[in-house]
Amino acid sequence: MSKKVYKFLDAPKKCKGKDYRHCISRLIEKYSKIPGLDAIYGWGEVSQPGISDLDIGFVFEKNIDALPFFKRSFFFNSSKVRYLVKHPFIFIDKESFEGIRYIYPDTNFKLLHGEKIRIKEITKKEAYYAKISLLNDLIIRHYPRDFFEQQANKSINVRDTLLRLNSIKYTVMTFSSITKKKYKHWNDFINNVMELRQNWFKNRDYNSLISLNSEAMKVSMGIISRFRRFLLENSMVKIISGNEVRYNGIKNRSIFIPDWSPEKGLNRMADMARNGRKYYSVLPLELYPQLVEYSKYNGGISSYIRKNINPEISYELKYKNIAGKRIKILNSQALLADKLKHSDFAAFFDFGYRNKSGINNFMLNLMDKIRF
Repeated sequence: MSKKVYKFLDAPKKCKGKDYRHCISRLIEKYSKIPGLDAIYGWGEVSQPGISDLDIGFVFEKNIDALPFFKRSFFFNSSKVRYLVKHPFIFIDKESFEGIRYIYPDTNFKLLHGEKIRIKEITKKEAYYAKISLLNDLIIRHYPRDFFEQQANKSINVRDTLLRLNSIKYTVMTFSSITKKKYKHWNDFINNVMELRQNWFKNRDYNSLISLNSEAMKVSMGIISRFRRFLLENSMVKIISGNEVRYNGIKNRSIFIPDWSPEKGLNRMADMARNGRKYYSVLPLELYPQLVEYSKYNGGISSYIRKNINPEISYELKYKNIAGKRIKILNSQALLADKLKHSDFAAFFDFGYRNKSGINNFMLNLMDKIRF
């Protein structure tokens, strides 16, 4: 499809590696003296300056006070810092960070400032189940909604899309690590994304961006389809009884249906878009039990999930213990957010939950009610 049909927002700006290093120095200078802050960590890599973003996490002691007002939000930083970081920060307590392998089994966390936290090793079996649980969360958070909405609206946020297209690489790597298989079509797609990113400032190939965003729809549906098959063939989940259910969390809206197929899912999403409804991902019912497991625990995110699901479903979930370890960490992050009164991500996976403590969050929650 021609770029003339689309509207494009947020074009990337040329930057250099030293801009990112200076940004990290500025963040350390601003945040390092906060009482109770043990460490600042980063992860990921700056593979394409100007397009790549920075993933920054702050590790705190549990007994801390609220942050000073102008340190409560990523948006209180300079425009240059906001551009290079791109998205809000992550906050986590030290004990939870020690167990981070239950959230991200393979991620390489890099100490940027402060105390080196001893990350606990988990067993191969735990890591295997943690990767399955991670894929379940990633699908609910991103696929195929991220790419479908842009295609339906004929409007593409350029830098955001270049980042999201690249993130599919990590999803494929995680899936390959549990199946011990390689997926040529997906890897060809990843290579095309890499080429587009590497040559963006030279070619600014908007037609390829449109094409890859459209292909990302098919790739993400393929990931969902193979993941569902994997869950069933390996007896990871069994639906004993239950029909269509919904999750209505902000930005994570999903409909879970029995006997799912890519065609059925996409057709349902297209029908809803044509009728002007809010954008939902239509996903297999087999991905729903993990949300129900999450809802059984105490904590802000569990409570939020409970309010937004209909748990009328009977199931068996083989890795429920790992799901439990994950949601305990996410709930601890939400509790820390309440103490710090920050307005950034409440957890690595927040499922739409928003921190409510502090005047800054009171105003943002009012805005959310209007927007969503």
